[in-house]
Amino acid sequence: MTDPDAGSDAGPTEPPPPVIPEGHTLLTPSAERQTVAWDAAVTSIRFAFVARAGQHYDFAAEGRSQGYVLTLRDAAAVTLSQSGPSKSGVPFTWHWSGLSDGAVYTVELTQESYAAGESLSFRFVDQGPDDHGDLPLAATPWVPSEQPLTGRGEHAGEQDTFAFETVADHVYAIDCAFPTGDWQLSFFKLTEGYYSVVGSFPFTQTRAATAIRSQGGRHVVSIQDRSPAPSSGTYSCVLRDMGLDDHGNLLTTATQLPRGTTSAQGKLDYVEDVDVFDLEVVPGRFYRVSCTLEDSKPCIVHAKPGFEQSTSRPGVTFEAGGSLHTVWTQGDGVVPAQWRALPYTLQFEDLGPDDHGNFPFTATPLTGPSQTVRAHLFVPVDHDVFSFETTAGQRYQFSSPWREGQGQVRSIVTNMSGVDQEVPRAHIGSNWVQTFTAPTTGTYCINFSADVDTNLGEYTFQFEALTP
Repeated sequence: MTDPDAGSDAGPTEPPPPVIPEGHTLLTPSAERQTVAWDAAVTSIRFAFVARAGQHYDFAAEGRSQGYVLTLRDAAAVTLSQSGPSKSGVPFTWHWSGLSDGAVYTVELTQESYAAGESLSFRFVDQGPDDHGDLPLAATPWVPSEQPLTGRGEHAGEQDTFAFETVADHVYAIDCAFPTGDWQLSFFKLTEGYYSVVGSFPFTQTRAATAIRSQGGRHVVSIQDRSPAPSSGTYSCVLRDMGLDDHGNLLTTATQLPRGTTSAQGKLDYVEDVDVFDLEVVPGRFYRVSCTLEDSKPCIVHAKPGFEQSTSRPGVTFEAGGSLHTVWTQGDGVVPAQWRALPYTLQFEDLGPDDHGNFPFTATPLTGPSQTVRAHLFVPVDHDVFSFETTAGQRYQFSSPWREGQGQVRSIVTNMSGVDQEVPRAHIGSNWVQTFTAPTTGTYCINFSADVDTNLGEYTFQFEALTP
C-alpha cells in the first residue's frame, strides 16, 4: 500500500521549461553575428528569447537600413516596441530592459513589400544589469514627491523610463542633475510619443528641467544618456505635482475678468502654456493689453476677435465688438534646457471710444470752409472717415505735416458708396497735400488709416475749400 505522504520530502519541483511559440527561432544572447536568409518570398522572420530580470538586451541589425519593421511582444502578445531602423543608424540598435524573469518574448521582423530580398545580419547581446527599464510599458513606477529618484546610464544608447499616474489639468515639473553634459530628458505618452524634449545640444549642460500639463492618465519620463561610453556617475531627478494650472488654456475654460479690471496675474507653468481670459468690455471702445514677465523672456499677448498681431509682441490693442473679449498670453515657444515657471502681469487700459467712424455711413462731417482736425489711429485696421459737401467743379484740399523716415498716414477720397477717387498726393514744403476737384455736387469722404505701425497714434490734417 502506498503512503500518501511519500512524495512530501522528494525535494523542490523544477519549473517547466519555457515554451517557445511555434514558428519562432530561439535566440540566445551572444556577441557573435548571426545571419538568416531573407529572400523576396519571405515576408517575416520570427524569433523568441527568454528574459532574465534586470538585464539589458540589445538587438542590433547590421547592413540593412530600411524596408522592415521590428515588433517586440510579451507572452500575452502585447506590443512593447515597434519601429523600423533609422536610415542614419547602421547598425541600428533596439534597447530592451525591464523584462520579467523567465518570461518568453517574441521578436518579429516584417518585410515591406517594396524591399529587395537579402540576408539579415544581426547581433543579440545581453549587455548586463540595467537599473531601470527602457520600454515605456516596462517603466519603473514613480510617485511625484520631493524624494529624488536616481539612476545610471550603464549602457551606451539606453534610456531609463519611469511611469507615473497624473491628475487631469495638473502641472508636473521635473528637475534633473546629470553626471555628464550629454543627455536627453523628455515626457512620453503611448498615444502621443515624445514631447517636451530637452537635451544638452547645442550646449553642454548637466542640469535639465521641464514641465507639462496633463490631460490625465499614465505618463512616462524618458531619460537617455547619450554619451559615447557608459557613465559611471548617477543622475538624480525630482518629479513634482505642481497642482492645477492657474488659468485655463481653452476658450471654454477662460478666466472671467469683470469690467474695469486693470491687471491680472498668472504664470506660464510649462513651455506650451497658454492662459486665456475673458475680459468684460464696452462695445466700440478701444483697449490695450500688455504683458510683463518677471524675466527677460518675451511674453506674447493675443486678442480675439478683432486685430491680432502677426509678430510676437508684449502688447495688443483692440476695439471691442461685444460685451466680452478674449485675450490670451503665452511664452516664446522655445524649450529651454532648464525650464522654470514664469510669473507675469497683464495690464488692461481702457483707451476710450473710437474717435471717428470707420465707414462712410458713420463718417464725421467736416464743417469747412477751413478746418484743422486732430484724430487718433489706434490699430492698423482702424479707419477714420470724414465726410464733406461739394459743389461740382470746386476744389477741396487736404494737407498734413510730412513725416520724415516713417511713411505718411494713408488717405483716400471716396464717394458715399466707398468708390475711390483719383486724387494724387504731392510733397510740398513741410506737408503732403491732396487736392480734389469735385466731379459732381454731393457728399464725398476722405478715409485715413495708419498704413504702417509707426503711424499709429495721434495725427492732424487741414481741410480747406479752395476759392474757385
